[in-house]
Amino acid sequence: MKRAIKFAGLWMMLGIVHAMGAPGVAHARLTPVPLSQVTLEDSFWSPKFKVWRSITIPDCFAKFEKDGALANFDKVRDGTGGKHAGPPWYDGLIYEMIRASADFLAMQRDAALEARLEGYLERIVAAQAVHPQGYLNTYTQLERPHQPWGLNGGDDNWQHDVYNAGALVEAAVHYYRATGKTRLLEAAVRLANHMAEVMGPPPKQNVVPGHSLPEEALVKLYELFLEQPALKSRLTVPVDERRYLQLVEFWIENRGHHTGRKSFGAYGQDHRPVLEQETLEGHAVRATLLCAGLVAAAQANGRADYLAAATRLWSNMVHRRMYVTGGLGAVAQHEGFGGDYDLPNEGYLETCAAVGAGFFHHQLNLARGEAQYVDELERVLYNAILTGVSLQGNTYFYDNPLAAGPQRQRWSWHGCPCCPPMFLKIMGALPGYIYAQAPGEVYVNLFIGSQATVQVNGVKLHLRQTTRYPWDGEIRLTVTPERPVDFVLYVRLPAWCEQPRLRLNGRVLSSFEPVRGYARLQRPWRRGDVVELSLPMPPARIKAHPKVEANRGRVALQRGPLVYCLEGVDHGGQVRHLVIPPTTILRAEHQPALLGGVTVIHGDAQAVHRAEWPDTLYLPSSRAPGLSNTTFMAIPYFAHANRQPSEMRVWLAETPLVAEPLPRPTVASRAQPSASHCFARDTVAALNDQVEPSASDDAKIPRFTWWDHRGTTEWVQYDFAAPTRVQAVEVYWWDERRINAHCRVPQTWRLLYRDGQEWRPVRGASACGTEMDRFNRVTFEPVATTALRLEVQLQPGWSGGILEWRVQ
Repeated sequence: MKRAIKFAGLWMMLGIVHAMGAPGVAHARLTPVPLSQVTLEDSFWSPKFKVWRSITIPDCFAKFEKDGALANFDKVRDGTGGKHAGPPWYDGLIYEMIRASADFLAMQRDAALEARLEGYLERIVAAQAVHPQGYLNTYTQLERPHQPWGLNGGDDNWQHDVYNAGALVEAAVHYYRATGKTRLLEAAVRLANHMAEVMGPPPKQNVVPGHSLPEEALVKLYELFLEQPALKSRLTVPVDERRYLQLVEFWIENRGHHTGRKSFGAYGQDHRPVLEQETLEGHAVRATLLCAGLVAAAQANGRADYLAAATRLWSNMVHRRMYVTGGLGAVAQHEGFGGDYDLPNEGYLETCAAVGAGFFHHQLNLARGEAQYVDELERVLYNAILTGVSLQGNTYFYDNPLAAGPQRQRWSWHGCPCCPPMFLKIMGALPGYIYAQAPGEVYVNLFIGSQATVQVNGVKLHLRQTTRYPWDGEIRLTVTPERPVDFVLYVRLPAWCEQPRLRLNGRVLSSFEPVRGYARLQRPWRRGDVVELSLPMPPARIKAHPKVEANRGRVALQRGPLVYCLEGVDHGGQVRHLVIPPTTILRAEHQPALLGGVTVIHGDAQAVHRAEWPDTLYLPSSRAPGLSNTTFMAIPYFAHANRQPSEMRVWLAETPLVAEPLPRPTVASRAQPSASHCFARDTVAALNDQVEPSASDDAKIPRFTWWDHRGTTEWVQYDFAAPTRVQAVEVYWWDERRINAHCRVPQTWRLLYRDGQEWRPVRGASACGTEMDRFNRVTFEPVATTALRLEVQLQPGWSGGILEWRVQ
């Protein structure tokens, strides 16, 4: 079956027109096959789950313990008071870790992990018992005791009271489903009851979550008691599940209505009523989690307007505001969306936002039964999410740009370590995304080696899927019912594949009925029936929408569901100067010894170098300076930054006109940069990367800043490998006044050189300028030295930074 392909707005990138077939075929809401009924047996995913279970979960808990995140509960429990450790959302991150761990327990019981969680639950429940109504938020109780839920002049956008409460509820539901234990569930119900008493239409308080997540969490609580009404009798607190759904509806419908409270604005999706919003705005994590909750609520209450709004926002997100990896959030300043097609390659792309998008895609697939939502779930899983944790399992990424400088490397821990728990949440849930059901129907959504047991039309059915996906596209599905049974099997036809092929019991199906992006196979199924899906996956070129300014004349590489990148470690340190001409033949090769075993893409390339032209007006292209032939090797994006700090690019030049010529080495570029302080999301490598700014607020290139130091004395330094004679420097300051952000040019600065063990001011220095949008040049008496230092006095109340520092 040939499927049409167009280069349009879908993805930023390549748009696929799905062969939907029979679009009018009605379908019921899908339900995922529970984790306890799925067993992973997959050469790609199973080793990763082993790493996350044995290394990542213990690593995160140990680091949270060291930070004092668990001790916050003890301070509330014991009434000792004291300063809250970590940011206000630390409670929520602990709950998210518990939720993720519960899903890992549901897949495979682990006595040691369960005992560890039980110890945490005891401390959490004891802290909650201090408050007569069950309120719990350790930051507010320790730092702002008179402002619960952000009331009385407080701010839930910062305090995260409602977010933390929702995360506790979600953790409790998952922990109960995994273990059958109700201690945390009882605490969650008590807290949900308290929220339902406080929040709602007048005379209750107009409180909506400053950070979304509680919406989907309370829907899960509602559905648990709807599904298991007898569970209520096991609890000592009253349960009325309708109140939880009503509270979710209030949270959703009261955004944009600010009577009696402050507005969170577009940043918090609070600028207008959610059901009227046309575009996905603001903080990308908040936005995607809100939308996931919106769809979950639509499935619970049957509201068509909820589902229509979510579908509209999804379309805007995927077709106009999403990166080729499935990542979201172009703008670092608010960790969120820019405008339509505003997708700079140095964009923010927070791991948490990718996870939120994954939850959103999954919920829409359940609600609408369309494969396009799983296509995007698969995209974000294999690319923007999977890159968030190293192959070793104990270092992490917060932001995931598609272009990075030579200092790109993972961090061991972070002042805001929100991404590892979110990563573990979606990966813990992943086995439950492989298969789904509706009455008389079974769906195969993801191609992951696994076994599953389901009931269909009253018959127990065993499914076994074997595959080497994503390295090849051969999928074998063995269908084993206890007795013959007629049902519909839906097998996803991924959008990236032009010509999928199907066989049933060895017979090629030359024609089959595609419905909503699935192959629809209905028959009386018998023990030992085998469906084989073949998905050819030659390396492919992806083009950006013409409105994506950053990628005109550029191409990305994809094979199967995987997006690829180039790393400097494979290309002599730099890749921005490489050109992949349209005529280049792309070759795939599996390398089992590289990065845990990956398939790479090889091809011929050209390298562009800066060069002086000879004294002639025209030259034959074959003799033009600055261009040489070379080769390239691309690796899967998820595997980058697992060897050494390295330059990285996803979008590659197709023509020398858009390549960044490899500059000649300079005194500055050969130096080793360092600084008194560098903001975690910036890099000292920006000082000497030879990327010239277009303005002092050029956010499209790497930068160095001292944020969040304000008004302090700071420094940056170049160390030279040998004594070097220098006589001038040029500095291009970072200044954000035009965008009303945090950095300004310095108040004053001076230049020092190292003389033995002493730092001395250079002699005869010209004025040390602080002009914007230009290089500020300073000359001085020549000096031979092994190091130069810029000593900077920041303006009172402001931070500062540098885009480039040259040395002559």
